Amino acid sequence: MILLKNLGNLFNNQRNCFSKGFTLVESMVMLALIGFLTAVLLISMTNLFSYRAKAAARLLVSDLVYAKKTAETTQVKSGVIFYPAQDKYVVYTSTFTTPITDPVNRKSMIRDFTKGELRNVNIVSAAFPAGTEYIEFDPLGRNLSGGKTVLQYGSDSYSVWVEDNTGRAYWTSP
Repeated sequence: MILLKNLGNLFNNQRNCFSKGFTLVESMVMLALIGFLTAVLLISMTNLFSYRAKAAARLLVSDLVYAKKTAETTQVKSGVIFYPAQDKYVVYTSTFTTPITDPVNRKSMIRDFTKGELRNVNIVSAAFPAGTEYIEFDPLGRNLSGGKTVLQYGSDSYSVWVEDNTGRAYWTSP
């Protein structure tokens, strides 16, 4: 009998505990915590794709270096021609119509920013000597004069520079 009475009291205490709900302070703390986590998540999401412009600039620098080294090793002019209206560029050897084969995937080195991981990166401008949209290296790895290409994704933009005569390529953030 005492056991049944104790079980009844225990059940009543648990029922009263569940019916109390949350206090105002507990609710405010939970809302603040949810708000903070939401803010952190939104900030992370906005930076999720900001790597694209920087990655495209790094890729362009490596392709320029590759074109320069190809010209030096094959003793044939090589370079990069830009098509800003189409957001793509081609690494070529000999003539504009002869793309170099990418040593990694064995495909032509045509970098198209309208598809793939770097989609929606825009080639804002490509300014090289005499108003041309290409940079060419001679068999000694030199170019006649330098220039600059601007790549942009959203609000992020990077400039890729080629120094005159030396052909040194590097990127900067404006």
